[in-house]
Amino acid sequence: MGIRSYSRILFCSLVLISILVGCSKDPKEEYSEEITDFSLPQKDKLPLYYGKDLQPVWERKDSHKPREISKFIMKDQENQDVSEGSCKGKITVVSFFFTKCAGICPTITNNLSLVQKQFEADPSIQILSFSATPNLDSPQVLKEYGSKRKIHYEKWKLLTGDQKEIYALARDSFNADTAIPKEDAKKKLTENDFLHSDHVYLLDSQLRLRGIYNGKMRSSIQELNSDIEVLKREL
Repeated sequence: MGIRSYSRILFCSLVLISILVGCSKDPKEEYSEEITDFSLPQKDKLPLYYGKDLQPVWERKDSHKPREISKFIMKDQENQDVSEGSCKGKITVVSFFFTKCAGICPTITNNLSLVQKQFEADPSIQILSFSATPNLDSPQVLKEYGSKRKIHYEKWKLLTGDQKEIYALARDSFNADTAIPKEDAKKKLTENDFLHSDHVYLLDSQLRLRGIYNGKMRSSIQELNSDIEVLKREL
Protein backbone atom coordinates (compact mmCIF):
# COMPACT_ATOMS: atom_id res chain seq x y z
CA MET A 1 0.00 0.00 0.00
CA GLY A 2 1.30 3.45 -0.95
CA ILE A 3 1.14 6.46 1.34
CA ARG A 4 -1.68 8.06 -0.67
CA SER A 5 -3.88 5.00 -0.18
CA TYR A 6 -3.12 5.03 3.53
CA SER A 7 -3.98 8.72 3.72
CA ARG A 8 -7.38 8.15 2.15
CA ILE A 9 -8.08 5.37 4.65
CA LEU A 10 -7.08 7.63 7.54
CA PHE A 11 -9.40 10.43 6.43
CA CYS A 12 -12.29 8.02 5.90
CA SER A 13 -11.66 6.70 9.41
CA LEU A 14 -11.92 10.23 10.80
CA VAL A 15 -15.24 10.71 9.01
CA LEU A 16 -16.52 7.35 10.28
CA ILE A 17 -15.54 8.19 13.85
CA SER A 18 -17.41 11.48 13.56
CA ILE A 19 -20.53 9.66 12.40
CA LEU A 20 -20.34 7.00 15.11
CA VAL A 21 -20.06 9.55 17.90
CA GLY A 22 -22.90 11.60 16.44
CA CYS A 23 -20.74 14.48 15.35
CA SER A 24 -21.97 16.43 12.35
CA LYS A 25 -18.99 18.75 12.11
CA ASP A 26 -16.41 18.66 9.38
CA PRO A 27 -13.38 16.58 10.53
CA LYS A 28 -11.20 19.57 9.61
CA GLU A 29 -12.97 21.49 12.38
CA GLU A 30 -12.49 18.68 14.89
CA TYR A 31 -8.88 17.66 14.27
CA SER A 32 -5.62 19.52 14.10
CA GLU A 33 -4.34 20.89 10.82
CA GLU A 34 -1.45 18.41 10.89
CA ILE A 35 -3.88 15.49 10.88
CA THR A 36 -6.19 16.87 8.21
CA ASP A 37 -3.30 17.94 6.00
CA PHE A 38 -1.98 14.40 6.27
CA SER A 39 -5.35 12.86 5.48
CA LEU A 40 -6.53 14.97 2.56
CA PRO A 41 -4.64 13.88 -0.55
CA GLN A 42 -5.25 16.00 -3.59
CA LYS A 43 -6.07 14.55 -6.97
CA ASP A 44 -3.17 14.41 -9.40
CA LYS A 45 -0.76 15.86 -6.87
CA LEU A 46 1.88 14.20 -4.69
CA PRO A 47 2.71 15.32 -1.15
CA LEU A 48 5.92 16.66 0.29
CA TYR A 49 7.29 15.04 3.44
CA TYR A 50 8.21 16.86 6.63
CA GLY A 51 9.84 16.23 9.97
CA LYS A 52 11.37 13.20 11.62
CA ASP A 53 8.18 11.18 11.07
CA LEU A 54 8.00 11.89 7.33
CA GLN A 55 4.56 13.47 7.55
CA PRO A 56 3.02 13.75 4.04
CA VAL A 57 1.48 17.17 3.43
CA TRP A 58 -0.27 18.33 0.26
CA GLU A 59 -0.52 21.99 1.20
CA ARG A 60 2.02 23.64 3.50
CA LYS A 61 1.30 27.12 4.79
CA ASP A 62 4.61 27.71 6.58
CA SER A 63 8.22 27.90 5.48
CA HIS A 64 9.45 24.60 6.91
CA LYS A 65 11.79 22.77 4.57
CA PRO A 66 10.59 19.37 3.28
CA ARG A 67 12.67 16.23 3.34
CA GLU A 68 15.12 15.86 0.49
CA ILE A 69 18.12 13.72 -0.33
CA SER A 70 21.29 14.91 1.34
CA LYS A 71 24.62 15.49 -0.39
CA PHE A 72 26.61 12.41 -1.37
CA ILE A 73 29.25 11.15 -3.74
CA MET A 74 29.46 7.45 -4.63
CA LYS A 75 30.87 5.11 -7.25
CA ASP A 76 28.56 3.27 -9.61
CA GLN A 77 28.95 -0.14 -11.25
CA GLU A 78 31.15 1.40 -13.93
CA ASN A 79 33.35 3.03 -11.27
CA GLN A 80 32.06 6.48 -12.20
CA ASP A 81 31.28 9.20 -9.67
CA VAL A 82 27.61 9.85 -8.92
CA SER A 83 26.38 12.63 -6.62
CA GLU A 84 23.13 14.24 -5.58
CA GLY A 85 23.71 16.64 -8.47
CA SER A 86 22.80 13.82 -10.85
CA CYS A 87 19.28 13.93 -9.42
CA LYS A 88 18.66 17.59 -10.26
CA GLY A 89 16.21 17.99 -13.10
CA LYS A 90 15.31 14.29 -13.01
CA ILE A 91 12.82 12.05 -11.26
CA THR A 92 14.70 9.55 -9.13
CA VAL A 93 13.68 6.25 -7.54
CA VAL A 94 15.87 5.29 -4.56
CA SER A 95 16.35 1.92 -2.87
CA PHE A 96 18.84 0.23 -0.52
CA PHE A 97 20.11 -3.31 -1.05
CA PHE A 98 23.19 -5.51 -0.95
CA THR A 99 24.34 -8.09 -3.47
CA LYS A 100 24.63 -10.97 -0.99
CA CYS A 101 21.07 -10.46 0.28
CA ALA A 102 18.98 -13.59 -0.18
CA GLY A 103 15.84 -12.17 1.46
CA ILE A 104 13.90 -9.11 0.34
CA CYS A 105 16.51 -7.62 -2.01
CA PRO A 106 15.92 -9.94 -5.00
CA THR A 107 12.18 -9.29 -4.79
CA ILE A 108 12.66 -5.53 -4.64
CA THR A 109 15.14 -5.63 -7.53
CA ASN A 110 12.72 -7.70 -9.62
CA ASN A 111 9.92 -5.24 -8.88
CA LEU A 112 12.07 -2.22 -9.70
CA SER A 113 12.73 -3.79 -13.08
CA LEU A 114 9.10 -2.82 -13.82
CA VAL A 115 10.11 0.82 -13.39
CA GLN A 116 13.14 0.29 -15.61
CA LYS A 117 10.99 -1.33 -18.30
CA GLN A 118 8.21 1.28 -18.27
CA PHE A 119 10.56 4.28 -18.43
CA GLU A 120 13.41 2.76 -20.40
CA ALA A 121 13.19 5.36 -23.15
CA ASP A 122 12.67 8.34 -20.82
CA PRO A 123 15.98 10.01 -19.85
CA SER A 124 14.25 12.09 -17.16
CA ILE A 125 13.66 8.98 -15.00
CA GLN A 126 16.45 7.15 -13.15
CA ILE A 127 16.93 4.57 -10.39
CA LEU A 128 19.64 4.73 -7.72
CA SER A 129 20.23 1.70 -5.51
CA PHE A 130 22.68 2.17 -2.63
CA SER A 131 24.58 -0.79 -1.22
CA ALA A 132 24.12 -1.41 2.51
CA THR A 133 27.37 -3.44 2.52
CA PRO A 134 29.72 -1.19 0.54
CA ASN A 135 32.79 -2.93 1.98
CA LEU A 136 31.70 -6.06 0.09
CA ASP A 137 30.07 -4.44 -2.92
CA SER A 138 32.86 -2.98 -5.03
CA PRO A 139 32.03 -1.44 -8.42
CA GLN A 140 33.08 -4.69 -10.07
CA VAL A 141 30.80 -6.75 -7.81
CA LEU A 142 27.95 -4.34 -8.55
CA LYS A 143 28.63 -4.62 -12.28
CA GLU A 144 28.41 -8.42 -12.13
CA TYR A 145 25.23 -8.20 -10.07
CA GLY A 146 23.72 -5.75 -12.55
CA SER A 147 24.56 -7.97 -15.46
CA LYS A 148 22.90 -11.00 -13.85
CA ARG A 149 19.83 -8.95 -12.98
CA LYS A 150 19.58 -7.31 -16.43
CA ILE A 151 20.03 -3.86 -14.96
CA HIS A 152 20.61 -1.26 -17.68
CA TYR A 153 23.41 1.09 -16.72
CA GLU A 154 22.02 4.20 -18.39
CA LYS A 155 18.78 3.86 -16.43
CA TRP A 156 19.80 2.27 -13.15
CA LYS A 157 22.90 3.03 -11.10
CA LEU A 158 24.12 0.66 -8.37
CA LEU A 159 26.10 2.70 -5.86
CA THR A 160 28.82 2.00 -3.34
CA GLY A 161 31.01 4.23 -1.22
CA ASP A 162 31.79 5.18 2.35
CA GLN A 163 29.69 3.12 4.75
CA LYS A 164 29.05 5.94 7.24
CA GLU A 165 27.98 8.24 4.41
CA ILE A 166 25.50 5.71 3.03
CA TYR A 167 24.04 4.96 6.45
CA ALA A 168 23.73 8.64 7.31
CA LEU A 169 22.03 9.34 3.99
CA ALA A 170 19.61 6.45 4.52
CA ARG A 171 18.67 7.63 7.99
CA ASP A 172 18.68 11.38 7.55
CA SER A 173 16.98 11.53 4.16
CA PHE A 174 14.62 8.55 4.23
CA ASN A 175 14.36 6.98 7.71
CA ALA A 176 15.37 3.88 5.80
CA ASP A 177 16.38 1.78 8.80
CA THR A 178 13.54 2.48 11.21
CA ALA A 179 11.91 -0.93 10.98
CA ILE A 180 13.92 -2.70 13.70
CA PRO A 181 13.02 -6.38 14.25
CA LYS A 182 11.74 -7.27 17.72
CA GLU A 183 14.77 -9.44 18.41
CA ASP A 184 17.01 -6.41 17.81
CA ALA A 185 14.85 -3.83 19.59
CA LYS A 186 16.78 -4.06 22.87
CA LYS A 187 20.19 -3.94 21.23
CA LYS A 188 22.12 -0.70 21.37
CA LEU A 189 22.56 0.16 17.72
CA THR A 190 25.45 2.36 16.62
CA GLU A 191 26.18 4.32 13.45
CA ASN A 192 27.84 1.15 12.17
CA ASP A 193 24.57 -0.78 12.33
CA PHE A 194 22.06 -0.50 9.52
CA LEU A 195 18.81 -2.39 9.18
CA HIS A 196 17.57 -1.46 5.73
CA SER A 197 13.85 -1.55 5.09
CA ASP A 198 11.84 -2.81 2.16
CA HIS A 199 10.79 0.71 1.20
CA VAL A 200 11.41 2.42 -2.13
CA TYR A 201 11.48 6.21 -2.35
CA LEU A 202 10.53 8.74 -5.02
CA LEU A 203 12.34 12.07 -5.46
CA ASP A 204 11.25 14.93 -7.67
CA SER A 205 13.48 17.04 -9.89
CA GLN A 206 14.29 19.32 -6.93
CA LEU A 207 15.61 16.37 -4.85
CA ARG A 208 12.53 16.42 -2.57
CA LEU A 209 10.91 13.25 -1.23
CA ARG A 210 7.50 12.77 -2.88
CA GLY A 211 6.56 9.13 -2.30
CA ILE A 212 7.24 6.03 -0.18
CA TYR A 213 6.35 2.53 -1.42
CA ASN A 214 6.57 -1.11 -0.37
CA GLY A 215 9.26 -2.56 -2.61
CA LYS A 216 8.07 -6.13 -2.01
CA MET A 217 4.59 -5.48 -3.36
CA ARG A 218 4.13 -5.29 -7.11
CA SER A 219 0.92 -3.31 -6.64
CA SER A 220 2.86 -0.66 -4.70
CA ILE A 221 5.45 -0.45 -7.48
CA GLN A 222 2.63 -0.02 -9.98
CA GLU A 223 1.43 2.90 -7.85
CA LEU A 224 4.98 4.24 -7.96
CA ASN A 225 4.92 4.12 -11.75
CA SER A 226 1.64 6.03 -11.76
CA ASP A 227 3.09 8.63 -9.39
CA ILE A 228 6.10 9.06 -11.66
CA GLU A 229 3.67 10.05 -14.41
CA VAL A 230 2.21 12.66 -12.02
CA LEU A 231 5.68 14.07 -11.31
CA LYS A 232 6.53 14.19 -14.99
CA ARG A 233 3.86 16.84 -15.39
CA GLU A 234 5.81 19.01 -12.94
CA LEU A 235 9.00 18.93 -15.02
